[in-house]
Amino acid sequence: MNYRSIWLRVLAMTCVSAGLMGGGASASAPPSVAKRIPEIARSLVVVQYTAENEFHKTNKLSGQGIVLNKKGVVLVSSDLIPQDIPLDYIRHLKIRIALGDMPKIPAEYLGRTVDGLFCYVRALRPLDATPLRISSTSKPYLAERVFSVGRLGKDQAYGAFVGVNRIKAMIPLVHTLIATDSFGLTDANSPVFDYRTGKFVGMTVPNPGDGMIMTLLGRSVPVTLRDNQQVGMFIAYDSFKQDLTDVPTKRFVAKIPWFGTLDSTGLRSAVRKLYNIKLTSGLMVGQVIPGMPAAKGGLKSRDIILTVNGKPFAHTPVAALMVARFEHRMQELKPGQIIKLGILRNGKPKTITITVGQAPTPPSRLPRYYDRKIGLVVHDLAFIDTYSRKLPLTQKGVYVVLVHNGKPASLGTTPVQSGYIITRVDDHRIDNIIDFKKLVTQAETTAGKPEIVFEVIKGDGRTAACHVSLN
Repeated sequence: MNYRSIWLRVLAMTCVSAGLMGGGASASAPPSVAKRIPEIARSLVVVQYTAENEFHKTNKLSGQGIVLNKKGVVLVSSDLIPQDIPLDYIRHLKIRIALGDMPKIPAEYLGRTVDGLFCYVRALRPLDATPLRISSTSKPYLAERVFSVGRLGKDQAYGAFVGVNRIKAMIPLVHTLIATDSFGLTDANSPVFDYRTGKFVGMTVPNPGDGMIMTLLGRSVPVTLRDNQQVGMFIAYDSFKQDLTDVPTKRFVAKIPWFGTLDSTGLRSAVRKLYNIKLTSGLMVGQVIPGMPAAKGGLKSRDIILTVNGKPFAHTPVAALMVARFEHRMQELKPGQIIKLGILRNGKPKTITITVGQAPTPPSRLPRYYDRKIGLVVHDLAFIDTYSRKLPLTQKGVYVVLVHNGKPASLGTTPVQSGYIITRVDDHRIDNIIDFKKLVTQAETTAGKPEIVFEVIKGDGRTAACHVSLN
């Protein structure tokens, strides 16, 4: 049974019966809301691209985008262009207009927002679309009735549709997440408005699915229902308003604030009782990375952070939520900003000063090199590549991203594997992909040379030698 088809039929019947299919509005909708729906729909486009790796393996992806200005800048969900996809993999990026013969406009990728929620793309030709107009905003509240506008899939000619739902919970995580009744709103990256006033309140997020228990033949089975075109959650506008106001016009790299700590946890009630902590704000510091901003400021593992610039960062006794609220507070900072942390160390209060740093460059944004003859794709070392193996931050080499099956690097008794760090090529130390390319090319063009020997560091930190035949 095709449950997706059933959902689409129910959706179509619901929209038609309510007079909402194609951007219309029901007779019971407030006039201000009914008038705005077609205008909102004209700001929605479809963004498409092909993800293609060095081995020419492809995956076609598409998702809804929102036109932000007359320069053709479009906001898309970060789920459409994931953080771990290299920019070189993004091919044939286009913006599709849901009008007439649905033209495709060439586009370019600009960058990712600091909060990691969205990406920006820009049309390379004028867009026949109306930028989203946000004339007024409001904070969502419990039991509020809201509506969102989205576009159906390609099989439905990207027609506009509307979802109406009621808020049932507000969850203050890193971003304020608003839960509505099951499904009901339109798909991810749809603008959400107050149904009564038409004020902008947020943006829908990808559907995690709704869990339920089904009894089959006397057995209870947990299942998750999911519909990619209807969701039940959105993010409050206050959590991302800067993403809609500071709109870029050219390619950029987000400067993400970073302390250089890992695995911190919220304070449980037993710890708060032990140290007589009255605040419901607290974070037990996990790992402090040497040489990073937190370490330079004097923060230590097992310090308890209570305040940021003299104020509690959370107001909840739930440990997991303390972590989320601290991360939310950190996202409000900028690299280079100086802050004061109120901490408790061995039961004694202390104030330390930290200069906020910038997060290390992710592996997906580092230079890559593909050697077609031996079948290896490598990139320069990222912070996570060395730190995860407890290697010094000064470690040199290249990281093996992909190994082409059937090519020399994948064969023999000591094949190279993805995740290895190559530190030497034929007894020559390498610092980066420039060294790697030079030495491997020399070896491949040397007459009579039978093999290349790579000295590698495996995922568990052990070293080994990999012999790659050139015959």
